Amino acid sequence: MDFDSILDQATLAETTVALCLNGRLRAEYERLKAAIDERAVQAESGGLPGDDRLATKAPAPDPDQPELDRLADEMRRHTVEFTLRALPKPEWNALFAKHPPRVDKATGKREPKDGLGVNYDTFFPAFVRQSIVFPELSGDRWDRLYVKLSDAQFNKLANEAWDLNQVDHDVPFSPVSSQSPRNSAGS
Repeated sequence: MDFDSILDQATLAETTVALCLNGRLRAEYERLKAAIDERAVQAESGGLPGDDRLATKAPAPDPDQPELDRLADEMRRHTVEFTLRALPKPEWNALFAKHPPRVDKATGKREPKDGLGVNYDTFFPAFVRQSIVFPELSGDRWDRLYVKLSDAQFNKLANEAWDLNQVDHDVPFSPVSSQSPRNSAGS
């Protein structure tokens, strides 16, 4: 494929992040999963040392497994897949310029949280909002979402958005596959 064809089909990098937006369900799931796991550990260590008479028996299903499965299904219904897209270079530069790092006027030192060269507190909310292309977050939708996200959920979105813009995700270059046969006259 020639360069112009590749350029015509070029798109910015994208990724998806799935977040369950119902924290109560997540807590119930984690509590029940821990109880099931604890019972499984106890069942595995319940036999006498050297007594392998029960080793060939399949463990009985946990009585709470159907409830755990129900909670997992319920969590899936409350999960949103956010599609994030890298920002074009001009938008990235404009966003950085709009959120300069804070400097203490008395000491002249940069705010420690602003070590990436931006105002940490204002840059990342704007950056994440601008990076999410699905679902549509216009109007008050972003504000409603932002106050419902845990710090961990927000950081997951922010880290993925950062990686889209700052981490090289190209196909690794293979010198072997790109070698062209040498011309014996030119060697």
